[in-house]
Amino acid sequence: MGGKLCAEQQDCHQEMARLFFNFLRISPSYTAASKYVGPKRLPKKMSLDNRKILDCYSKYGCVLDCPFTTWFEGHKQLPMHSCQPVIEVIRGGDRLFVCNDDVLLKLCSDQDPPSITQLVNALSQIWPNTQIKQIHSQVLKGAKLKNMWKDLLLIYTMALNPDTELWRAGAMAMLVDRFIGRLDPLAAKHKSGDDHMRRHMTLMVMRRKESALNISEQAALGIFPQQELAKRFQTRFNFEDENFSSRLFSLGNHEFDCAKDRVSQLTRHAC
Repeated sequence: MGGKLCAEQQDCHQEMARLFFNFLRISPSYTAASKYVGPKRLPKKMSLDNRKILDCYSKYGCVLDCPFTTWFEGHKQLPMHSCQPVIEVIRGGDRLFVCNDDVLLKLCSDQDPPSITQLVNALSQIWPNTQIKQIHSQVLKGAKLKNMWKDLLLIYTMALNPDTELWRAGAMAMLVDRFIGRLDPLAAKHKSGDDHMRRHMTLMVMRRKESALNISEQAALGIFPQQELAKRFQTRFNFEDENFSSRLFSLGNHEFDCAKDRVSQLTRHAC
């Protein structure tokens, strides 16, 4: 059990490292830092954010001219957020290790696993609502993880298809789970019955594109994962710039394929 848990924690750390690596790749500010040629001593009037970005670049280096595996070998000690599990798995044979003040949730191993709602409802009988909300937000970590991969896939998709309509890019990036298999990205623009899905997908693309920009700019500051920006960044993804796409795919489509495969796994959709 301990070996399996250790392997799962390592896989989680590597996945977070790969997300960090990819958000650095798409960050406009991090790309600008890679092109910065300045004096040995930074100008006094340089903003604190720009100093942080340059410091982050000096720490993690160029992420566009090397594959993830090579980069990860040199950055295995990334300061990813981690904590000890709050839930311990105890089998029936481990009853002797249960203390008098422990609280157990009984689950039958031959039944379907409980839903998140069922778990939260059970825990609400033990702890006050404020603590349950904190646990609920941690449980939803899986949804946040899936959204980050979707954000990446969207940016890579739009970089490969800069002239495509937003709803088509969103459909290709599988942004909305319930639209997968229903909204065809290659369908005619005025296909009857798709109006609602196209409008909704367009709004989702605009929202997720901004989310990807925010996360990538925070990553460039050395903060990950974090979506909320302390201030409005005066930058954007320039999909019309041919160099944007050529930089991202200079070593091939490995990271695009990785994002696509991961989104497919998380949405349980086979490509």
